[in-house]
Amino acid sequence: MREGTLFEFESPEQLLSAVVALRALGFARLEAYTPYPVPEVDAKLGIPRTRIPIAVFVAAMVGCAVAFAIEWGTNAYDYPLDVGGRPVSSLPADIPIMFETTVLFGSLAAFLLVFVRAGLPRLHRPIFEVDGFESASIDRFWIGIEQSAPIEDAVRTAMTDLGARTVRTLGSRP
Repeated sequence: MREGTLFEFESPEQLLSAVVALRALGFARLEAYTPYPVPEVDAKLGIPRTRIPIAVFVAAMVGCAVAFAIEWGTNAYDYPLDVGGRPVSSLPADIPIMFETTVLFGSLAAFLLVFVRAGLPRLHRPIFEVDGFESASIDRFWIGIEQSAPIEDAVRTAMTDLGARTVRTLGSRP
């Protein structure tokens, strides 16, 4: 969030009431900052479930297929050895390598996707300069309205009535 208005609340119930009120007032770009996960707020904000698990599963299956292709290609195609009448490509012998490659591809995909989706590395965010915002990681609940125009006094009054302790402005607005 680069520009907008932040409201600080003492409890998740107050934050949830504020989200409902702001949605009713027509604000769409809201962001909540809480010291611990509050699933009800996520549901009210309309945050969709992440698709990272699906991508990790696909990457893991690709890893399994790559391992099988390499083992089959080297053992059965490039350099087939007939030892004691055994088959040149034996699936039970390939399972440990296929498992390890599945885990490798899946874990690398999970790490990279979380890293990229979190926007890392991000060394500075303007929101960290807001006075008192460090309480979002300790015991306070914040909600931000992301917009470039100043909000109306009616919205500030409504948030204060719902229990907002402080109202802070973020960005280059007067």
